[in-house]
Amino acid sequence: MSLAFSSVFVRRLSPAVLALGCLSCAAQSPPGPSAPVVRWLRPSETATPGRAPGAKVRLLSTQSDGAKTYVLVLSRGDQVQAAIVAFAKDHQVLDAHFSAIGAIRDPEVAWFDESRKQFKAMSLHEQMEVLTLSGDITLGVDGQPVVHTHLVLARSDGEAWGGHLIEATASPTVELYVTTYPEPLYKRLDPATDLQLIDPSLER
Repeated sequence: MSLAFSSVFVRRLSPAVLALGCLSCAAQSPPGPSAPVVRWLRPSETATPGRAPGAKVRLLSTQSDGAKTYVLVLSRGDQVQAAIVAFAKDHQVLDAHFSAIGAIRDPEVAWFDESRKQFKAMSLHEQMEVLTLSGDITLGVDGQPVVHTHLVLARSDGEAWGGHLIEATASPTVELYVTTYPEPLYKRLDPATDLQLIDPSLER
């Protein structure tokens, strides 16, 4: 069939036939990734209660300066932020940092809008890979440990997605390495944002 004949043939196809062809192509294409569900939270509302009954901890090393390294392994169904918070309270953490890899489902992450003094919390109901997860543990204005976690996740199409962690569920596991320090590090309340921010100059 010549190019000229093909062009004439295509122009003579009815709109209904062309539309049917387009629908057929759309039906064969995989659906795109779903959009996250959004809600707005004040900083005081981001600490969500959770459970991590399957989490296991092991002390790996103790340094001469008092620093300790632990491994914290979460089982399927354990909530990530809840597990880190429980670890911090059980081990009376004064200052720490951590990193992790693994896989999770149903994450909720957030982005802070300084003009609103609120977090834009976004949740997805799907399985995802943890590309990187890191954070710190310090003492809040009430003297209790505060866990601050950020993460980057990979969706099934390889797209990266993440932010400030509100909560996520281990599926099947998340493997954290935590290093704690004997010297406390404190946060102060920043009136400009309503956030608790680390202030290295504070001593109590």
